[in-house]
Amino acid sequence: MLNELLRGRSFLAKLLRYGVVGGLSSVLYGICTWLLVQVASLSPVTASVTGYVLAIPFSFFMQKKFAFRSDARARLEAPRFLLVHTINIIASIGIMHMTTSVLRLDYRFGVVQTMVLIPLLSFIAMNSWVFHRSGGFRDKH
Repeated sequence: MLNELLRGRSFLAKLLRYGVVGGLSSVLYGICTWLLVQVASLSPVTASVTGYVLAIPFSFFMQKKFAFRSDARARLEAPRFLLVHTINIIASIGIMHMTTSVLRLDYRFGVVQTMVLIPLLSFIAMNSWVFHRSGGFRDKH
């Protein structure tokens, strides 16, 4: 059954694959952010944005090819993908600012919040707009 979900074109299969790629991208973001704070001594907000940007190329390639199995041209999907992620970056800045500056919590709480909220909202945009030629919400399987 897992093999069927990983290879299928159904909504559930896409959601599972998206979760795998999103999880890997989130881990990459978290590691980058942690390293930038701990090793490079960047502020948590700057490190968060930088970590997020560093994970974008990996995320685009894996979402396009693995999660959504899109065969559309990258030049058509990349601008939409980047717009969604620009909005995500603004949201991650807001989350990190709220966490560290307003609530005065450790930056790691902001990292966790970003790792949970942003992927959920992104799936909706990716499935219905960015990679919609690969089935989107219209996929009935």
